[in-house]
Amino acid sequence: MQSYAASNNLPPTRMEIGFTPMVLNTGSQLIMFDTGNGAARRPQRGLLKEAIMMAGYKPEQVDIVVLSHFHPDHIGGLMEGGAPLFPNARYVTNAAEYDFWTPESKLTGGTARVAKLAQSNVVPVANKMTMLKAGDSVVTGVDAVAAAGHTPGHTAFHIESEGKRLLFIADACNHYIMSMQKPDWHVRFDMDKEGAAATRKKLLGMAAADGIPIAGYHMPFPAVGYVEAMSGGGYRYNAVSYQLSL
Repeated sequence: MQSYAASNNLPPTRMEIGFTPMVLNTGSQLIMFDTGNGAARRPQRGLLKEAIMMAGYKPEQVDIVVLSHFHPDHIGGLMEGGAPLFPNARYVTNAAEYDFWTPESKLTGGTARVAKLAQSNVVPVANKMTMLKAGDSVVTGVDAVAAAGHTPGHTAFHIESEGKRLLFIADACNHYIMSMQKPDWHVRFDMDKEGAAATRKKLLGMAAADGIPIAGYHMPFPAVGYVEAMSGGGYRYNAVSYQLSL
């Protein structure tokens, strides 16, 4: 992998991964996709509140919080000082994800770290949470897409408005070169590595075939780009410049 990184003009021994929650303004509702790292990784990370305000919004304005899955860098920002950061929001996640991480049996062993954070950050807002499955809608035009593998209930979302489309792939790809150009390569954080690779190829193939821009949680900021099929089964990531602003 080091030689492959070097051949793509990347440092062979170090890798930088982005963390980019997404805000969708439908015109009538403000939807937050994932919540970042939270206080545990400050001061370098966990600055979601500040980022939202820089974008011109306040946490109190968020109507819906969508959780693609329960890894700490996605649910870490749900709480701030022991209280929900988004006090007026309802929450949406995949039922399989919630059911996997929240049982008491997951509080020990290899699942303990994530399960304990789910207990402190997710379970307190469960009474305001809607469970969905692939094919269900968060709101009109925002539909859940099956994307298991990274975690048991990992979910992508297809967004469409006035004929324009966007595919939020969450953690289907963890790197804009490695995961894209070598989608069969296993990723340490994928719980079901073969399942995650199959999901990665499915979503990238859909985006490339239909010319849909993707938003990837770990892509370089602003984490939106296009996917181009390459010979050999890989894909090339083309970050957006001004295309979506016209």
